[in-house]
Amino acid sequence: MLARISRLVFMVRGSEGITSAVDFYHKAVGLNVLRMTDEWAELSAGNGVILSFKAVSDESQLSFGYSPWITFEVDNLPQRIAACAQAGAHLDGPIQYPAHGSVAVMRTPDNHMIGLYQPLK
Repeated sequence: MLARISRLVFMVRGSEGITSAVDFYHKAVGLNVLRMTDEWAELSAGNGVILSFKAVSDESQLSFGYSPWITFEVDNLPQRIAACAQAGAHLDGPIQYPAHGSVAVMRTPDNHMIGLYQPLK
């Protein structure tokens, strides 16, 4: 049996980090908010996958570059890039155009790396 991703957890700095992350992933990426408190948030990434955020204060838990890398499949890559940029993210390198679609790598406002992928139709 193949393993399936069901939840990805990002560590963020305090309740401000929760609010900022939820704003970004809801407004810019388009995920639905399932629940949110000052210390925890969950958003639906589709197909039963949950993106969670946990508020922490220990510096070792906040070391960037050690968090999961996730890629979101989108219908309109330029529109999503613009929405992410308006929400404080920025492209991390040029948009790539492999044979199967288009890929953009973005650094979110909380310094995590995400991918945006638009498959060829």
